[in-house]
Amino acid sequence: MPNSPRYSIAVCNYNMVDTLEESLRSMADQVDPELFEVVVVDGGSTDGSQDVLRRLEAEYDHLRAVLDRQEEMDWLGGDRNVSFEESRGEYVLESLDTDDRYYDGIIEDFVTIYHTLEPHVDGDFFLSGTGINMAPRSLLLKVPYYDLGGAEDRDFWRRLYARDALIWLDHGPVSDQIGYHKTLRDRISRDVHGKISDFQSGISFPSTIAYTLHHEHYYILEERRSRPVEFVKRLYDLVTYPYAYFKSLSGHRHDAPPEFRQRGALERRIAETRSTVPELESEYGFRVDRDALSPAGREAYLPD
Repeated sequence: MPNSPRYSIAVCNYNMVDTLEESLRSMADQVDPELFEVVVVDGGSTDGSQDVLRRLEAEYDHLRAVLDRQEEMDWLGGDRNVSFEESRGEYVLESLDTDDRYYDGIIEDFVTIYHTLEPHVDGDFFLSGTGINMAPRSLLLKVPYYDLGGAEDRDFWRRLYARDALIWLDHGPVSDQIGYHKTLRDRISRDVHGKISDFQSGISFPSTIAYTLHHEHYYILEERRSRPVEFVKRLYDLVTYPYAYFKSLSGHRHDAPPEFRQRGALERRIAETRSTVPELESEYGFRVDRDALSPAGREAYLPD
């Protein structure tokens, strides 16, 4: 393990033994071990994942597994916070998934883009991509995830936007998914947990109903015959939102930033601010060295 890595790749795992090794190797093999560490927080796996992590930890000097923690977290948000606390780097790349295989060069290229942009931004910021994100560790410790059960990302983005500390990068794929194909039951469970968590993080109940009716009003009231799938989905939302709201009342609640208490406000902000690398270059007045990027990085971050 490098004594003072500059970058920590913070990964969380729970019962992903079938894809864990291939995924972690795709991260660890592509980065400079003198500059990077890979920190894997296991959330109490029972499928053999911890044995895989111990073996990989023995093989890679720059990979460290955090196992057998005294305090177990309820959800992914808590595990992510542990990964930030355990990280030794000045910067953290987070939310990389252990069911994805990352393209060679894609991680260091993301770091290159971040640092090229960094001098042109006032204050610390979180660069949000798809499947890869980066921020100073100090920012992640200052604005931690809430330990929610399905909407931890949305809540986290709201609080970062409120601090003017989120830049959204629109880019192409950085990895291939190699596992975790969700069933319909899995998707419904995650969706309902996410709605419960939205309410726990301060989203108002009336705004969720108004958003559902207004956002798809045309489909619900006028085109239900020609849009049956959309009609069923909206009816599903109108049933599950009240259920989720009442379930949320028994849990711990947080206050959302005032500008994001209405359902749909976050989605509008993302749509307004997400930018490609060329668009960020134009807005902030910088330029990424194309020759410094790997072939995979040029294809993902600088598509034609």
